[in-house]
Order: sequence, then structure tokens, then C-alpha cells
Amino acid sequence: MIKVCNLKKSFGDNQVLRGIDYEVNKGDKIVVIGPSGSGKSTFLRCLNLLEIPTSGEIWFDGKLITDKKTDINEVRRHMGMVFQHFNLFNNKTIMENITLAPIHHKIMTKEQANEKALELLKRVGLSDKADAYPSQLSGGQKQRLCIARAMIKKPKILILDDSTSAVDTATEAKIRNSFYTELSDTTVFIIAQRISSVKDADKILVVDDGEIKGIGTHDELMNQNGKYAYMFNLQAEKYRKQ
Repeated sequence: MIKVCNLKKSFGDNQVLRGIDYEVNKGDKIVVIGPSGSGKSTFLRCLNLLEIPTSGEIWFDGKLITDKKTDINEVRRHMGMVFQHFNLFNNKTIMENITLAPIHHKIMTKEQANEKALELLKRVGLSDKADAYPSQLSGGQKQRLCIARAMIKKPKILILDDSTSAVDTATEAKIRNSFYTELSDTTVFIIAQRISSVKDADKILVVDDGEIKGIGTHDELMNQNGKYAYMFNLQAEKYRKQ
């Protein structure tokens, strides 16, 4: 589904990505972790060319998207993206925010979109907010709305950049479960901070200093007793003290 070859990204003299190589299979649920400033967000933003790589190649579904001849807007139609900035339509209801794109792009009829939107709002705990407006929502509720909006398209790839940071752990667990039940064929990338978001991933990427320093499941990385185990144990100790 995705192939990344020697991906590098610099901002002036600051080299943020130092040569990332990775291949992703269809349907993989991947969590990306690492310290602040490690290059996690830049890596994911390069996957849809919201950041233009300095060098390297990115292949999506057999197409070289780093080729300037590629219509990236067409590629993005198959991607769902949820970042820390919500980009909601404040003059439209929660229901309209979710259904606007699938109706406009004729992915669904209005009736189909409304039915699916109500189902997704229930999954993210917002079924009572369908007629509300974004200004009436908290930060965590806006995050949940953006996730539902991304999910309704059933994209080939869903990218979430720390998009459940303001959501309680129980709701976060429901959302993660939806990725497996609603989006079984969708490749999902999640930048996560919480331990609970990491343990059930198909693969965990440990990014540090612009490089991938570890790849594996939770158990595999814990057994390696490397950077991931250190970060995991540090967070676990922090939660125990709370």
C-alpha cells in the first residue's frame, strides 16, 4: 500500500528526517511513537505531501506520489487525515460537517451519508450532538468529530496525528476498536502518546532523531529492551504514581 524509500526532510539547516525506509501493507494499523521533536509528525505529513520531502520516494498504491506529474489532490481523495488543527466548518452542524464530503463527491446519497454519520457519531460518543455546531463542542469532542468525518469515507489510508489526546481512555478504546471493525481494509497511521493506544497495534514504529529506531509489536519491542521499553516503562511508572 505504501513504500517509503530513503525519505529525508530538512527545514533550512535542520534535518528532521534522515533517511526513512518502510513498507506498509493494506489494512495495517500502525502506531508511531517517539519523543517530542523526533520527526513523527513530519514523517506522516510527508506521506500525503503536506510537507514536501527534500529527497526520497513515496509510493502509494503503486503510484509514485513524489513525482511532480502526480495529481496529489486525486491521491488525497483516498486518504483521511486528522491533525491537531480541526479545520471544521463552524457555520455547519456536526452532521453537515461529516456528510458534506461524501455527498459532494457522490460517494454516498444524502440518506446513506446521514445514516452512516449517525452510526459513527454513536461510536465516538457524539450521537446527541448531531444538530449542534462546532463552537458548542469541547476540544475532545471536536477531535472525535474529525475522526468520524475521516472514517465516513472509508479511505485507503487514515492518518491521525495525536488525534485522541483530549479524549478519555474509554472513548479512545471504542474509537480504536472502530478502526478494526469499520475500517478493516484501511491502513491506519496513529501518532500516539498514551500507552493504551500502543499495545494493540499491528506494528509500532519508534522514531527518534529523524530515524526509525525500532519496528515490531509491543511484545517484540519490550523483549528487545531498547528505547521503546524505556519509554513504555517510564510512562507506566508515571501513570502508577497518578
